[in-house]
Amino acid sequence: MNPQEHGAANGLTPESAELVETYFARVHGALLVAATGECAEAVEDLRGHVYEELAATAGTTADVTRVLAELGPPEALAAACSDTAAAPLPSDRYGRSPLTGTILGMPYELRFPTAERVALRWWDPTNPDVLVPRLFGVGWDLNFAAIAVGLGLIKPDDEDVPFASVPERWLAVSAALPAAVAIVLVVLVASFQGLLPAQVAVHWGISGADRFASKGSALILPVAMTLLGLGILGVAWVRRRSPLTRVAAGALATMLCTISCAAYAQQVVTARGGGDTAVLLSLLGVGLALTFVMLVTLARIGRAAEVRRDLDNTSKKGSV
Repeated sequence: MNPQEHGAANGLTPESAELVETYFARVHGALLVAATGECAEAVEDLRGHVYEELAATAGTTADVTRVLAELGPPEALAAACSDTAAAPLPSDRYGRSPLTGTILGMPYELRFPTAERVALRWWDPTNPDVLVPRLFGVGWDLNFAAIAVGLGLIKPDDEDVPFASVPERWLAVSAALPAAVAIVLVVLVASFQGLLPAQVAVHWGISGADRFASKGSALILPVAMTLLGLGILGVAWVRRRSPLTRVAAGALATMLCTISCAAYAQQVVTARGGGDTAVLLSLLGVGLALTFVMLVTLARIGRAAEVRRDLDNTSKKGSV
C-alpha cells in the first residue's frame, strides 16, 4: 500500500498523510547518515503504528502534529534506534577488543569510557550479576540495576527500553545532578586552595597519606576527571543520544565529579592534621548512593509513564 492509500485507508487528508510521510522520510534519512540499516524494519513498524493511532482521531493536521510530537524529532528517533542497534548481543555483552579481557581471573578494560558502555555495565536489569567488568581499568564495577532488582525496587522487565519513557524534564535531573556536584568542587577549591600548604597528599593507604605532590599539580587530576565526566555528558545531550545513553552519561559524570570532590576534600582534611580517610570514604559512599538513587528514581518514573501510556492506548482502542 503506497503512502496515499495508507493515509486514505486511515481517514487522513492528503495534507495529513504528507506530514506523516515527511516525518518518516527524515527518520530514514538520518538512519542513512548513521549507517544503521538494521533499524529500517522497526521504523516501518512504527510508521504503521502511527497510522493506527491516527485512525482513532479526526485525522487533521493538528492530530498528526500531536502524535508525531510524542515521538520526538526525527533525528532523535533515528539516534535512539542507532544506539539500540549498536549495542552488543547478550552473548557478547560488552563487545570484543584486544583492549578488554581477563588477566589472572580479573577483567580489564583499557578502552576509553563511553556513555553507551556505561549503560551496558551500570544499568542492565536483565543481567543478574551485581559485579561487572570495570568501565576502565582492572577489576569490577557495580551493576546498579541488578542491585535494584535484588532489593525489589524494580523488575527486570519493567521497561521495554530503559528510561525511554521518562519525560524530558525528569531526564534533565541526570544532567543537573553532576553539574551540582561540580559546583561543590568549584566552591571547595575557591575556599581552600589558597590555604593549603605547598605539598599536599594525593594518595592514601591503610596507614594514611603515603604520597604527596605540589598543591598545583594535585589539582590537575580532580579537575580533569570532572571535565571528562561533564564532557561525556555534554556530548550525549548535544547529540541527542537515547534517554538510556544520556542517563548513563549523567551517572558517570556524577561519579567522576564526586570522586574529585572526595579526593580534594580529603586533601584539605589531611593538610589540617586529619590522619584517617573517613572523609574520602564517606564521600565516595555518597557518590554511589546518589548515582543509585538517581537511576532507580528515573527507572520507576519511566515505568509509571509506560503504564499510563499503555492504559491510555487500551482506553482509546476500547472507545473505537
